[in-house]
Amino acid sequence: MTTAFSQINMAKSQQIYATFVNGRVITKQVYNIYQHAFIDSPLYTELYSNLEHFTQLYLYIGYNLNFSVEGEFFYISRSEAEEDADTNATKIQAILLIIARYWVDKGFDLDDLTTPVIGLGRTALEEIAEQAIYNDIRQALGIEIWDKAITYLADRNFLYPCGDKHYVLSSAGMHFLNLHVNKYSEEL
Repeated sequence: MTTAFSQINMAKSQQIYATFVNGRVITKQVYNIYQHAFIDSPLYTELYSNLEHFTQLYLYIGYNLNFSVEGEFFYISRSEAEEDADTNATKIQAILLIIARYWVDKGFDLDDLTTPVIGLGRTALEEIAEQAIYNDIRQALGIEIWDKAITYLADRNFLYPCGDKHYVLSSAGMHFLNLHVNKYSEEL
């Protein structure tokens, strides 16, 4: 049974919509820079608690509400916008794969990218920016500088700032990385 509109928190519903139409995902947990910890996302909780309502709502306005169980995040899609979505997905995946390749080449565990005390720091970002192959990929994506690449991920909730030039991957970011790692492992 669909939830009545009067039972839905209007402010949260508007925030959810604004998040989605700005190309962001809504993850189960968000990083709170003041508490220095991941906390439950009130927007995710609202979506999850009223899933049938929001699924119907987005269908009525021309979107599909999608949920990634493994990555614990929601996003919307629209079939007419597939080309735009492909461009965004390509940029997100490419930037995440560059980060992952750098990380693994350094001998670190990918899971450390989701740990706030470790995460992706200033030194890593500077070293990535110094490598010509990564810069060639960044330029091919149409991104001017590495700070904008990181901002691109952060603006879409695939990465959360933990401090000055320090970031942690969200569950959505880690989910994308795991998908590619698994795909690569299957091909070997």
